[in-house]
Amino acid sequence: MSGGPLVVAVDCSTTAAKAVVADASGAVVATGAAPLTTATPAPGFHEQDATAWFDATLAAVGSAVGALTGADRARVTAMAITHQRESFVLLDADGAPLRPAILWVDSRASKQIARLGSQPLPGGRSVHDVSGKPPDTTPAIYKLAWLAEHEPGVVARAAYLADVQAYLALRLTGRLATSHASADTLGLFDLEHLTWSPALLTAAGLDAAGLDAAGLDAAAGRPRVSRRGVSRGEAATATSQDARPGGIGLPTLVAGGEAIGGLLPDVAERLGLEPGVTLVAGIGDGQSAGIALGVEEPGVAYLNLGTSMVCGVAAGTYLTSPAFRTLAGVRPGTYILETVLNAAAYVADWAARFAGSDVTTMETAAAAVPPGAEGLLVLPYWNAAQTPHWDPLARGAVVGWHGRHTPAHLYRAVLEGVAFELRLQLGLLEAATGTSARELRAVGGGARSPLWAQVVASVTGRRVRVCADGEVSAAGAAIQAHAWIAGPADAGPSPVNRFVAAGHDIVPEPGDVAVYDGLYPAYATLYPALRETFARLSGA
Repeated sequence: MSGGPLVVAVDCSTTAAKAVVADASGAVVATGAAPLTTATPAPGFHEQDATAWFDATLAAVGSAVGALTGADRARVTAMAITHQRESFVLLDADGAPLRPAILWVDSRASKQIARLGSQPLPGGRSVHDVSGKPPDTTPAIYKLAWLAEHEPGVVARAAYLADVQAYLALRLTGRLATSHASADTLGLFDLEHLTWSPALLTAAGLDAAGLDAAGLDAAAGRPRVSRRGVSRGEAATATSQDARPGGIGLPTLVAGGEAIGGLLPDVAERLGLEPGVTLVAGIGDGQSAGIALGVEEPGVAYLNLGTSMVCGVAAGTYLTSPAFRTLAGVRPGTYILETVLNAAAYVADWAARFAGSDVTTMETAAAAVPPGAEGLLVLPYWNAAQTPHWDPLARGAVVGWHGRHTPAHLYRAVLEGVAFELRLQLGLLEAATGTSARELRAVGGGARSPLWAQVVASVTGRRVRVCADGEVSAAGAAIQAHAWIAGPADAGPSPVNRFVAAGHDIVPEPGDVAVYDGLYPAYATLYPALRETFARLSGA
């Protein structure tokens, strides 16, 4: 290992906080993890104790740092956080949570989605136009509106609103701050202008009094911290009060890859680090994974084929369309256009359990089934439909059963159904942007399946590069932290992909492509044909 600086990258996800210590070459020298639990107090409700985000982060970082020698601990210069997106917590005047945090997966706000998603804002623009997010269960704006209606006392007492990074930054540095590419997923953000939106805050039922362009300007609120880092022993002097321009307090906005502040002395001591280690603003976990996968390279899309399926491409201009959700990009003034299916490996796991088996056994059996599963099609909307339909009432469907079909056919049809959905999403994304994604760089449990990766390549007709998995979102945060240490001379338009360059390519199989090309038009008719049926079933 070289003698250069080390960074700590933290991924505070839905299920765990994971910490990676990495050097400038991308070599991982230590790791740590601590689990997070989710409460489901009612159907569709998903909540976490926000203090557990901090406790798990401390435990994960402490474990990783504890594996270093004393000399190597002294080399740790910066820390960066990536995190689950859209999740949020309301805080009192002392920065303490007023109630459990509400997560991105929470679906309690269907009525608010229906109302606010179609209601014009002042000036005639829609929530989608301003925030970049089509009406859906994930953005916080609709759940905040639910809280304003169902828990008005809590909202009235709320002094501050925080996404995951902002809350962790407050606990780590004493400053309530987050990046544009973290804040925007809440759905309260004027994404084109990189500011909080008073109109969206008002629509959510929050007091936006006093918010104006000057108070919300990212540059005006940027911490006064040297790019080279906070001097050893120096604590952050800014407090959460800096971030309260009026009405409810909002996190100060910091460009991704810029400094938020130094770790507080007591926090650094608990972690075994020297005071003044700088917290660098990371970005949401999807965009952060995109950094590590080289999403800013022309013709590249990242694909996370996990419990859900997320695919993203970079864009240099602000675009909105039902074909994707628009997110703040790697650098200010850039954007990520993402497609989403909230049930990918989720449905594969379900199909294996439905067959009374396991994924490994079903993979082997499905590999022996011919492409097309002998005429069986699956519409994989087990957790509603996101891109491009944005239909919370949509359900899964299996069409084409006959007597020859077995559980192995169903399992293969699930893998193919997810791939057909990706083909649909990519086609609409490319039509809306006028650009082509020729290569899919894939991570996640589904990408580790040779069968599924081959199905995706042949259904979409694109090369799939299966990348070394590891902690890809944390790798993106580590790249940002090292770029901050290196300074402007190393800050090119696209961070160097040092972390997941290893991988292997899977190309479409010509014979399978012909089969899938014949089946795709039938797949594309399933949702339009069943949409009214799904609506009728919603009350069942």
